[in-house]
Amino acid sequence: MEMLDYGYRMLFGALLLLVGGGIFSWTMYVRIRLLLAGKPEKRWDLLADRAGRLLKIAIGQRKMFKEPASGILHALTFWGFCVLSIRTTLLFVNAFAPDFFLPGVLHPIYDFSKDITEVIVLVAIAGFFYRRLVVQPARIHYSNEALVILSFIGGLMITDFLYDGLHFGGMAKAALGAGNTAEAQAILAKIAHAPVGSALAGYFSASDFDPKTMQMVGEANYWLHLSIILTFMNLLPISKHFHVITALPNVFLSRLEPKGALTLIDNIEDRIIAEESLGLGRVEDLTWKQTMDLYTCTECGRCTVNCPAWNTDKPLNPALIIKDLQAHLYDEKDRILAGGAAPAAEEGAIPPLIAGVNPDAIWSCTTCRSCSEQCPVMIEHVDKIVDMRRHMMLNLNQFPAELKVTLKNLENKSNPWGISSAKRGAWAKKRPDVPDLKSNPDAEWLYFVGCAGAYDDRAKKVTEAVVKILNAAGTDFAIIGKKEKCSGDPARRMGHEYLFQEQATANIEQMNKAGVKKVIASCPHCFNSIKNEYPQLGGHFEVVHHTQLIWRLVREGKLDLKSAAQMKITFHDSCYLGRYNDEYDAPREALAAVPGVELVEMERSKQTGMCCGAGGARMYMEEKIGTRVNQLRVEQAMETKPEVIAVSCPFCLTMVKDGLREKDIEGVETKDVAEIIADALVEPTPEPEPEAETPAAEPAAVPAAPKD
Repeated sequence: MEMLDYGYRMLFGALLLLVGGGIFSWTMYVRIRLLLAGKPEKRWDLLADRAGRLLKIAIGQRKMFKEPASGILHALTFWGFCVLSIRTTLLFVNAFAPDFFLPGVLHPIYDFSKDITEVIVLVAIAGFFYRRLVVQPARIHYSNEALVILSFIGGLMITDFLYDGLHFGGMAKAALGAGNTAEAQAILAKIAHAPVGSALAGYFSASDFDPKTMQMVGEANYWLHLSIILTFMNLLPISKHFHVITALPNVFLSRLEPKGALTLIDNIEDRIIAEESLGLGRVEDLTWKQTMDLYTCTECGRCTVNCPAWNTDKPLNPALIIKDLQAHLYDEKDRILAGGAAPAAEEGAIPPLIAGVNPDAIWSCTTCRSCSEQCPVMIEHVDKIVDMRRHMMLNLNQFPAELKVTLKNLENKSNPWGISSAKRGAWAKKRPDVPDLKSNPDAEWLYFVGCAGAYDDRAKKVTEAVVKILNAAGTDFAIIGKKEKCSGDPARRMGHEYLFQEQATANIEQMNKAGVKKVIASCPHCFNSIKNEYPQLGGHFEVVHHTQLIWRLVREGKLDLKSAAQMKITFHDSCYLGRYNDEYDAPREALAAVPGVELVEMERSKQTGMCCGAGGARMYMEEKIGTRVNQLRVEQAMETKPEVIAVSCPFCLTMVKDGLREKDIEGVETKDVAEIIADALVEPTPEPEPEAETPAAEPAAVPAAPKD
């Protein structure tokens, strides 16, 4: 019986592991050192929550299924690779213990599932090749690296099948050639539960091939399999496929804080005086988690194709921002690891970290979070962009010229338009149905009107609609009045963290002093700031958006809605209500509660809804590059042939209204949800005043008796 001598495996296996593992360990050592050079950031809390996110998003591949075709292919490949990794580990073990198998029932169960999984993965790999070479989706750039990686994964599956078939088939044939049928059957029984391997072994054992040659070819596939995995492993840290290693920890360590809360810069006044580098201006400003984000980008393009700026021909490409930061990090690697100081930037120069990045890209961002929403590995794009704005604003004094007026207005008048703060409560002065905190200090709710709701003539109509609804439902509320300041959202999103903290702190002091516990906000930007960012500065309140409260009042039967004229409505999602705070249902449910309303959805709605173009302080900047975002959004809305485009944000109200005008579209209205509900209200009939009682007639005077 001709059998190969496998005694050499131990030496070859040790050498292969030493070389392949050694190179990989050194590369990873450098990458980890670079990671740990980043600023500290707490990401080790709430482990149970993090484990749940890991299971759903990373292992469960939930975000991949936003695009079903590619999502299914990727999930099958990922899960199959995980299953095969056990087999690969066993093959390494077999170099030192040739007869080792999984113990007990694990061996047959695993063999069966492994073979079925590998067949599925091969089908998925074929699907990926077809998708990349034939379909060629717009978001995917042709990449030889991707084809090599796919070939490696397919090669792992094929070499595993061939090893089983030729190795066991060759040994079984050798046993049969020696007349030892029982031994041949025992050899084949070892892989009897592996459908593909068993079928191949059976075929080869009954073939005319030389048994020793079969074993040698099988052995070649064994070493080829191990060589592929070690080569694959060493390619990962130096390629875009580094995410194969970093995706799971990146998801596990992703932010659990509210999505709408940017990181607070502590002691900002002292740090500005000390001329510290604020935000993201050089490599040393990256936190270790931001560095891990840079490692993890898959270059899948999902962030880019969903970006409103990119879709309107702006220079912002979210994926390219991440890749440019990564390239700059790698360029500075040796200096960082050697502990060298950052080179001084020339006066007026673009900060070193964004060298190669067009500043227009940084200022084109609407902070809509569509990029992060779509990212399958939980990269935080917006935080980095705002951090770069912070550095440009606070350290370099470099920002779009039109923001100078906005900043001056916010600093002096606490509103972006520069209107006197004394006029903030003017809309409510002669309205007895709008109490302020002085006249109603124990109000259950504070109605935070916001700058637009107090000053903008169109937005004031929304404010009045909200008031009408609150009064109809008997809601106990009050406003701050002229002492209310801007929530701080525009300042924070444009990068002026100091001004945000100044405005937010002033509001918090007013609200805490008045004993405010519950807040209603009509502007999603105010809503997001008060709900998610004010707690960073000591402001802890229960905060609802007006659409949430309206839907609650409808559910509780506190609002009586009459049948409206038949009205076809499409609803435009505010980014700061939807993607930032996961509220998609309340405005839709409120609209659907109005008899006569037909609600139709745009193709891009809810999580995939497109920004109106005003977020991230873009409301106060000129849009000089490419198509206006609001015009593209209006075109998308008009595909539903609506009579009304409903919104839930004063920014969206302005942008959609302007978009309709700019596109010369007539006969379509833009209304806030509150206005539609207020128009449909059946207002309670006031009780008639009791009629005054008619006084009873006095008895006629009795005439005096005549005198004698």
